[in-house]
Amino acid sequence: MNSVAAAGFIFLAIFLGGVVIGLLATVAVAVRSEDRRYSLSGPAPGMLARGARRLTGIGGTGSQFLPRGRA
Repeated sequence: MNSVAAAGFIFLAIFLGGVVIGLLATVAVAVRSEDRRYSLSGPAPGMLARGARRLTGIGGTGSQFLPRGRA
């Protein structure tokens, strides 16, 4: 195998790994924000949360459940 091709595959793997890690971090931050605000049953609180909902396929419709003490 040519060393240039091997280096290209390594760079591609590092780039794609970074994209995956970036997407996971974005979803993790948005989920934490939604959990803190108890906003999953309503509209998304921001652009990051809207994007995470689109990535995960979770919408804002459904039950209107609020934890104890939040009603």
